Amino acid sequence: MPISTKEIKSLLSLLSFKRFFNYLGVWCGYFISATTNRTIIITSPYAISIETNTNCNLRCPECPTGNSSLTRSTGIIEPEHFNKIIDEIHHKTFYLNLFFQGEPFLHPELAVMAKYAVKKRMFVCISTNGHFLDKENCKRIVKSGVHKIIISLDGTSQETYEKYRKGGNFNSVTNGIETMGRTKNELNSSFPIIEVQMLVNRYNEHEITAMKTLCKKLGADRLELKSMQLGLHPEFLPENKIITRYYKSPDGTLKPLNKFKNRCKRLWTTAVITWDGQMASCCYDKNAEFGPGNVFSSPILTLWKSKEMNAFRKRVLSQRAEIEICRNCDE
Repeated sequence: MPISTKEIKSLLSLLSFKRFFNYLGVWCGYFISATTNRTIIITSPYAISIETNTNCNLRCPECPTGNSSLTRSTGIIEPEHFNKIIDEIHHKTFYLNLFFQGEPFLHPELAVMAKYAVKKRMFVCISTNGHFLDKENCKRIVKSGVHKIIISLDGTSQETYEKYRKGGNFNSVTNGIETMGRTKNELNSSFPIIEVQMLVNRYNEHEITAMKTLCKKLGADRLELKSMQLGLHPEFLPENKIITRYYKSPDGTLKPLNKFKNRCKRLWTTAVITWDGQMASCCYDKNAEFGPGNVFSSPILTLWKSKEMNAFRKRVLSQRAEIEICRNCDE
């Protein structure tokens, strides 16, 4: 689903000459690389994802945090380390996803960090499971200037919602969405954009129309229907092939519906940083296995253009289907 007009206008208002030409350079490098099968990186990433922490209150079965399969060290980012990253990249990088693994609202300084990035004229987006959107947290987020909040809601009742969101409470999330909307109105703010995200699966695919109605009732700005990444739990595979990434082969295993193209724009556009400073290759590199190093000991741009990152990009340009983390990617 395309981004909203409000988001586009907000992003355009944050563009400087440096950011604009860097953005053009990112896409030029990507298209040249995809066309020539040569790795061309001539600019900084225009977007960055920073992990606030690796903790979560839910036990979602396909999530490395929820199913306890995350193998790297766990922890919480220090605000001064976060500020260091922002200071280093904000001149050309202008889109910040303040999340990776874990629930962002479990970081006590989330709103403070978000505000710091907003002051650097970055577009800030937070993704949450929605269980911590009480009045005070909503006030902090609205006052911080966060531009967009993505709230996961995978059903229109507790029964369907908790099929995937293990340990979650449907009413807590819907109340949180309403609270965020009311808080925006009370503070006379048009931000954050409230986007409800529904992971479509076998248990909730019949509720899409009802979800659209519910989102309007709750005061959300938009609904994003997203296909699920599946590996451990094929039982979540939807029957509707339009809203899934897979098909079930005769032997019962899941296979990607789309043919893999030897390219991936994420490797040219978005840097991903873990709570302890490891640069992951992309957002599907959950354990940061394919990253080039640590941003607290090396400059971000040096790692972004490093031979290690370029070697991984080269693999994607030539043999993407053979890379394990790429097999569930919807790119």
